Amino acid sequence: MKQFLHIGFKWENPTDSKKLKEILDKAIDWIKYAPDCWILWTSSDPDKWWARLKPLLKEKDYVFICKLDINVRQGLLPEYVWEWINKDRS
Repeated sequence: MKQFLHIGFKWENPTDSKKLKEILDKAIDWIKYAPDCWILWTSSDPDKWWARLKPLLKEKDYVFICKLDINVRQGLLPEYVWEWINKDRS
């Protein structure tokens, strides 16, 4: 089942951004909308994403992964993020 997930990090230590991108590229589609926040369109569940991302984390780093109901939303984001959210995924 394809779904939107939100992934947010709190990095205490520098991370390998190339390796992070390689992992995120396993999603069908993704967008970074804030320095440490991503929305993914994926067929994998949060457990699978946790397993993928956990090796990047060091002591005092945090990650939060959750299913995102994109239909219940409100806020202020750059136009390119709204375009990404609203694009046809059928």
